[in-house]
Amino acid sequence: MKSCKEYRDQAANVLSGKITPVVVATLILTVISLYVSCNTNFYSSIFRRLSHTDMLFPVFMERFSWVMLGSLISLLLVVPLSYTYETLFLRVVRGEEYRNFTGLMFSNFNAKDYGRSLEVPFLTSVYVFLWMLLFIIPGIVKSYSYAMAFYISKDKPELSAEECIHESRIMMAGHKGKLFLLDLSYIGWLLLCILTCGILSLWVKPKMSAAHALFYEDLKASQSIEA
Repeated sequence: MKSCKEYRDQAANVLSGKITPVVVATLILTVISLYVSCNTNFYSSIFRRLSHTDMLFPVFMERFSWVMLGSLISLLLVVPLSYTYETLFLRVVRGEEYRNFTGLMFSNFNAKDYGRSLEVPFLTSVYVFLWMLLFIIPGIVKSYSYAMAFYISKDKPELSAEECIHESRIMMAGHKGKLFLLDLSYIGWLLLCILTCGILSLWVKPKMSAAHALFYEDLKASQSIEA
């Protein structure tokens, strides 16, 4: 396995000269996520205010319905998009064509692939959430334990979502700290993203995603050799 700096440099080199389609896709995903999130938060605030008033029950239920609708849209739209966005970086690091990155990001919205792009991230999130109920630290540890599930799902479509998560746990045994340090090595860039009101994240996020995909490729290769 490479050092954190080597993964950062390799990710930057992979995207060098052809980052534009990835940045555009990142912008579209960010805008959609923020739009859904802002609307959900807006209706949630209305819901909280109404819950402490004597307004009529039908009005209360109407606002609650809007909250639920926002959450449902996030699940059915943002989650599959995020899954496809992340797994597309396998194509990037493998040197495959990705100039139509945005179009590819929406490619899973069909009868064949949509269920997969929803099931794997949803089940992963449920497991992490359940661990978070115990304490924050176990939840963070498990999130890294399941970090390869998306890529495994893409490479092995014959596996169920549960099997992808299980295989990720096996693959990440002894490597969770390494991936955590890789993420931590981007802390300076992430602080700059905050200072630029998130604008810089359009360039930083793709590089982090590419680094994760490179990490997966090396981890898979090393374990294939050991086997």
